[in-house]
Amino acid sequence: MSITKVVPFGKAVASYVKNKFNKKSPTISSVDTKVNKTKLDKANSNLDLAKQKLKAGEAKLGQTVFEIKNKMPITFKSNKGKSESNTESYKRIQKDNTKVIKGMLDKAAKK
Repeated sequence: MSITKVVPFGKAVASYVKNKFNKKSPTISSVDTKVNKTKLDKANSNLDLAKQKLKAGEAKLGQTVFEIKNKMPITFKSNKGKSESNTESYKRIQKDNTKVIKGMLDKAAKK
């Protein structure tokens, strides 16, 4: 085995060990953070966010129009009404789990 094949492998191992101990990813550490320094930067950032939200809204609308034209079930239904609270979610999950466990016990009892 020649030294030219060993050196890149050694560098890769050294880099891996160094990054493990520093708890940094080489990809993330090579990217600068985006910090708004002026009001103009903040406005541009807000504009970019608004553009992305608009694109997402247009895509959802286009999907819904396509589904209506082709008589398919609607993917993005409107959320009218009260959302599920943590307590309601817990009770629903417990109810589902109880049904599953009861079914498992019934099967075990039949055998």
